[in-house]
Amino acid sequence: MFQGTLVNVNGVGVLIVGQPGSGKSLAALSLMRSGHRLVADDLILVTKQGTGQLVGHAVEENVRIEIRGLGIFHAASLFKDATESSCPIDVVVELAPYLPERDSGRIDPVVTETSIMGRYLDKVLAPVLKGMDPGFLIELVVRSRSGWRKFE
Repeated sequence: MFQGTLVNVNGVGVLIVGQPGSGKSLAALSLMRSGHRLVADDLILVTKQGTGQLVGHAVEENVRIEIRGLGIFHAASLFKDATESSCPIDVVVELAPYLPERDSGRIDPVVTETSIMGRYLDKVLAPVLKGMDPGFLIELVVRSRSGWRKFE
């Protein structure tokens, strides 16, 4: 089991991680509203295929999502057809509060690697300013990831 939120964004499996209250579920809701699919919120069963590809699976059949201050909801009741039972895990996005001393003036994403079950994946730090839509940031990460390495 792995803690985080897994969403299929335009065919890219995004594992969203961060501290409690960092906006993981809010990001998932925003992505679902944009037509992407939630696999799991909070707990993800991760398996490794023979090819080494990691696949995240929903732990429960009728996936639930917690909306802080409002309660726990069945995701499909909020956005019809916005869930799926599994998807590959292609990239990790860590939501973190925006810190001027770390993030001010930065023009390139902070991309590191993380290992899950022996497989290395890109991990992108997504600094979130108060009032910012974390789901939109994740969409930008997915759309721009082919150009990350050109700046190194």
